[in-house]
Amino acid sequence: MTSLNRAILLASIALVTGSAGAADVREVMVPDNVGVAIEPAHSAHVLGEAVRDTQIKRSPTQWTVTEPARMRALMPADEARLNAEDASAAEEARHTRTTIYFDFDKSHPLAWTPLINVMGEALHAGSTVTVTGYADEVGAAAYNQRLSEDRAIDVARYLIKHGMQKKRIKVLGRGKRDPVSTVDSSKNRRVEIDIVKAEGGSR
Repeated sequence: MTSLNRAILLASIALVTGSAGAADVREVMVPDNVGVAIEPAHSAHVLGEAVRDTQIKRSPTQWTVTEPARMRALMPADEARLNAEDASAAEEARHTRTTIYFDFDKSHPLAWTPLINVMGEALHAGSTVTVTGYADEVGAAAYNQRLSEDRAIDVARYLIKHGMQKKRIKVLGRGKRDPVSTVDSSKNRRVEIDIVKAEGGSR
């Protein structure tokens, strides 16, 4: 038997044997409109979609399960948390805050513009205003305490001059405490103004 005949015979036997078992996946044609579920153990035999007659898809099979959203009753802890968030948001909505700044060792502000911009809120019926003065870190604590108070008083006088009732203004001085910057001292020479609208009032 010649080598050529022997090769032909072996190829024929392999073809017959192969057709009796699993076919070579590269020769399997799967119609595009057919969807099949493949066991994970055989996922390596799945043909790729784009070139399904020439390549083997070797990525593992992924199953996606979807279900519609369902309503559920709030648990007491959830309801309490949401109520607390609503109350906090409502309280914050009542506040209007602004800050004005001062030169070194001065009790008269650099500009009144930030306060002028919120004056309407301050003069709103039932509103109260807390005016808190601050100083920088330079100098003695007692001196800076007095300076911070003077700054707050100057702002309170401006509010009264423009129609705010004195009884609705609270004045505080914090001296060199509560700095907002450790790099820029000018940010600490300030008066913070917190306008609180009357509860239940409208703007």
